[in-house]
Amino acid sequence: MHKPEIQLESLIQLNSVSPDLIYTPATVFPPEKRHLQLRTSPLLTDALRMRNKVSDICRQSLRKAGSWKLKLHCYSSQPRGSSRVPRPNSYQGNVLCLPQSPQQYKQILMASGVARYFQFAKCFRDEDLRADRQPEFTQLDLEMSFARKEDVIRIVHKLISDIFYKGLGVDLPYGFRRMTYLEAMHSYGTDKPDLRHGFLKIHKVHFDEADGSRDSIEAFHIRRKDTSPRSLETMKNVHDQFVAEFKGDEYRFRSYVAGESSAYGIPELGLTASIIETVNERLSIEEGDIVLLKRRRGGFIGGSTIMGRLRQALINKAVEAGVLAKPKTYEFVWITDFPLFTPVTSDEPGQSGIVGFASTHHPFTAPHEDDFELLATDPLKVRAEHYDIVVNGVELGGGSRRIHDPELQRYILEDVIKVHPDKLRQFDHLIDVLGSGCPPHAGIALGFDRLIAVLMGTDNIREVIAFPKNSNGADPLVGSPSLVTDEDLATYWLRKTRQ
Repeated sequence: MHKPEIQLESLIQLNSVSPDLIYTPATVFPPEKRHLQLRTSPLLTDALRMRNKVSDICRQSLRKAGSWKLKLHCYSSQPRGSSRVPRPNSYQGNVLCLPQSPQQYKQILMASGVARYFQFAKCFRDEDLRADRQPEFTQLDLEMSFARKEDVIRIVHKLISDIFYKGLGVDLPYGFRRMTYLEAMHSYGTDKPDLRHGFLKIHKVHFDEADGSRDSIEAFHIRRKDTSPRSLETMKNVHDQFVAEFKGDEYRFRSYVAGESSAYGIPELGLTASIIETVNERLSIEEGDIVLLKRRRGGFIGGSTIMGRLRQALINKAVEAGVLAKPKTYEFVWITDFPLFTPVTSDEPGQSGIVGFASTHHPFTAPHEDDFELLATDPLKVRAEHYDIVVNGVELGGGSRRIHDPELQRYILEDVIKVHPDKLRQFDHLIDVLGSGCPPHAGIALGFDRLIAVLMGTDNIREVIAFPKNSNGADPLVGSPSLVTDEDLATYWLRKTRQ
């Protein structure tokens, strides 16, 4: 076989390397040297390569579906909400606001005669930073005129199927599972259930009290793997580790490993023999099974319950110990029929209305058509035309059918949420646009960083972003954010009020 020869005619040095830079394949660089992390880590390089590949797949798939790729205006004039990121303007102290999403602009675009649009939108959110959140993130934004929920679901299913097949070689099933918000909360204690262990559900157990009254309790259990003594010891170890980790007042649960030691009750936990017998009988509990019990009053509010978080934590412990098999599949589910309104809290003030509740997602989400009459009589029972796409416990994105009727939009803002008149004026432009003959429309936003993280098998989106922020919202590579001088602040009509 002929081997080509290379003859070196000249050698020109293009650059040099600092003598202080010495590393081996085992060297771990700090975040301040992110460029060297990227240069030396095949996993980070593969993540960026996947990011580039998936963005191309998205463009091809959505253009084939008739969508236009358009770049919408980035700024909002409404610095409402604690999680918004204001950007001062040098013109007479006006403030622009970096977008959490281009929500209003894409709705306005539908009223402008554009049938379908998409973009990779840069969004900003000033909030607590976790492994799956960044202050600056990318979302794949889609909007469709003359569309309903099923139209969006069909487009997104085709898009995700293309991504997983072309990106990973994985064939996804035709059509993803559907589950209502209430079903998810009852069975899994979360609105983003990980269905890879979907057979492990939370149950409601009813029993008779000593005074003759009826009570109920939430119960969750994991079965012993086999009947060997070693298996029983493993279950006890898993239980002990779990209790030690979650023993704080925040959780307030009761638990036991079924067997002789618990059959006659556990007085120190407030569990009588009668309660344990009832739970064991209703759930067919056998020796060695781990059982969690917790009382919960009232309906469901928010994205998870304490029992839901405990359930997932115990499953994770059981997987680590080999009691449950480590899942290797992708389990998608659409979560639908969310509540349109949610009681407000100090952490989530919503739209700052005066009635004690706010829109669960945003005030432009359409109410379920069967629940229109409840808007006037019992708003908290109104379901939203909102839908989330979830895979393996990760919310990939959420969307909704939007309100396109200006009178309905004004009614919800003024009469249902009761937004203060001064803040209501901030929506005048949108209501005016809807009144110009805006067609029915619907859309969705997919978290692009989270999508890439799922494809790469990581829980940390920092590993799929070229230059991410750390847990303090800072970029240690370039030293941002930084302090500004009083002179710089004056340019933007700002001044410090405290040191």
